Amino acid sequence: MAGLVVRPDGSEAGERRLVERVEVVPESGVEGDRWAESPYATEGNEVSVINVHLLRAIADSDPERMARSGDNLHVDLDLSQENLPVGTRLLVGGAVLEVSEVEHCPCGPFIERYGKVATKRVARANRLGLRGRGVLCHVRERGQIELGDTISVERPPEPLR
Repeated sequence: MAGLVVRPDGSEAGERRLVERVEVVPESGVEGDRWAESPYATEGNEVSVINVHLLRAIADSDPERMARSGDNLHVDLDLSQENLPVGTRLLVGGAVLEVSEVEHCPCGPFIERYGKVATKRVARANRLGLRGRGVLCHVRERGQIELGDTISVERPPEPLR
């Protein structure tokens, strides 16, 4: 786990806090994050995950700019559809997350924060199945996640042919 970000409850849009650990809760997402207050909160987007290498590239490796993406977890992991099909479980710290079917797309604030060129790169990666904007996850088992935690991947069984 390379980065952890909370958008504090009751905070103004755009406020972010870099933290060393988070607690994730089914149907609530990251404890203390304003996700539950958001009009965009739906089943399947409780926790947002982005590739730390892509984020470093578009944010000039500045941790404060990286946090502005709003993604809760910054990971060193291939987030492509091929590597993490829908239903894949991510075991991290004491928590279990599951990749949802909800697509993570660049939003207006993302464009404002990182510019049109970076947003086009991310959108193109999404179109190619690389999930440049990252993945959205369900929380399947409550648990604590800390900086430095490793992620174990459990892919769903392949369909019978």
